[in-house]
Amino acid sequence: MRFVRQFEFADLQSFKLALAREKTLPAEVMPLDPLVQDDDDLSTMMHKLSQTGIAAVRDLPDELDQSAVQSAITTLRQARHIYLVGVSASALVAQDLYLKLIRAGYVAIFDHDTHTAVERAYYTTPADAMVVFSYSGLTKEVVLAAQQARRNQTPVIAVTRHEPSPLREAASCVIALPPTEPLLRIGAVTSMFTETYVANILFLGVVQGEIKKTEQNYRATSQLTSELKIRGEKYVNRRLNDRAKKSGQHTHRHNDNA
Repeated sequence: MRFVRQFEFADLQSFKLALAREKTLPAEVMPLDPLVQDDDDLSTMMHKLSQTGIAAVRDLPDELDQSAVQSAITTLRQARHIYLVGVSASALVAQDLYLKLIRAGYVAIFDHDTHTAVERAYYTTPADAMVVFSYSGLTKEVVLAAQQARRNQTPVIAVTRHEPSPLREAASCVIALPPTEPLLRIGAVTSMFTETYVANILFLGVVQGEIKKTEQNYRATSQLTSELKIRGEKYVNRRLNDRAKKSGQHTHRHNDNA
């Protein structure tokens, strides 16, 4: 029902009727992706994207299998090494979770090169864990990595759509995403929203039991990386001058109103 409302249909029946009408049209006039059309202006596209993002995550807490999510969190908390795997758009989600985990003090591994990721899967152990992001669940590289990890008795958590796939078969734990996006589309949008949501909830669940330690790690790493910030004198002076100008403008307006 949420998917139907995302495209502004009142109910499932009206959606089915519209779909039936579309099927009678020549293939060349059917839009590849309703998110963007030839006659859309910028405002229309922005509102479409906002509505799509809200709709994509609004009902996820009820649609996701929370027992599977909790099982994944428990597995990640206990893992010696956490392997993150993804290709293309899903690689961005995997890398983001990787960056969050290493800053929080966990031993996480992510490879941009998917062949390297497959090779590294050979060395996984039962004490490790692997999280694989793939909306389709059909991408060979991630499936091979998952299959190899399972042969090593490594727990494999698959974040993928709620449809049969080789990745689902290879995983020991599946966090199934609602199939709100076709595999042929103009860029991964709703799938990115939902995958990122799951990645973030996994991260929050992992660190939730060690908040004080995580805060200490974040402060320490922030202090360390602060040395990489550009703190030239001209930038400090520019910032002070900008503040002075704003303060002067405010005083001038106040005097005019007096």
